[in-house]
Formats: sequence, C-alpha cells, structure tokens
Amino acid sequence: MTDNAEPDLEPVAIEITSQMGVLSDEQCVALLESTPIGRIGFLAGDQPLVMPVNYAWEDSSVVFRSLEGQKQAAAAEGQNVCFEVDHWDAAERTGWSILVKGRAREVTGWAEKEALEQIGLVPWAHDTWRPMWIRIEPTEITGRVVR
Repeated sequence: MTDNAEPDLEPVAIEITSQMGVLSDEQCVALLESTPIGRIGFLAGDQPLVMPVNYAWEDSSVVFRSLEGQKQAAAAEGQNVCFEVDHWDAAERTGWSILVKGRAREVTGWAEKEALEQIGLVPWAHDTWRPMWIRIEPTEITGRVVR
C-alpha cells in the first residue's frame, strides 16, 4: 500500500445463512452486565459526541465515574442520551449490540454516592481520579444479535 492509496482488500463473501435477531430485555441486561466498556452518546453544544467509558449496570441503570467536562455537563443538564455496548467475532461473523436510551443525571445525593462507592467501579484511566458519578436511567433498552 502506498501513501494515500486504498488498502488492498480481499473480497468478502456474504454469508446468506447469517441471521439478525432481537434480544429480550433479560438477555440485554445479562449482556450489559457482561462487559466493562461502553460508549455514551450525547450533545456537546450542538454537535453529537460519542465517548467510551468503563461502567457498571447497577440498580437497573448504567453508572460511571466522570470528571467535570462534557459528559458531566450533559448529565447536569439532564440530557437524553444513548449508551451502547457490543461484541463481535470477525472470524465467525457473529456479534451483538445493546442500545440503552435514557436520561443522564449527575448523582448528587450523599446516600446514593456512598452506595455507588461500594460497587467497586474504578476508572481505567488512572491519570486523574473521577470523583463524580453519572447515572443513565433507561427509558428503552434494545438489543440485536447476528448469528
């Protein structure tokens, strides 16, 4: 491959036996509990933004730590957000995706913060501690699977 050239790609055969399926609420929750990284989508000013976070599924909602910044500002405004987790196996051409839609809020109550401190969620990025908690309270959870 040369500079500014398209990569050499082999043709990919489409597997006509692959099927897209819809996951139940229980399956969606089980998958949300199975992986530590997701992506939150929100508005930063008038532009959409998607950022990775490590999170936990706790008390039927998504929770994660944050610093002051864009994610915290979206939560302080009570924005409607989306949160997505997925997994795929390129070799097997299988995977799943879960989408959570809901309202983000900054956790401000002392008792709720103390309860969250007990779940053991530690930021992966250790350069700066993230003392704030954000909770996404779902209004809708959907999931898809490719088999």
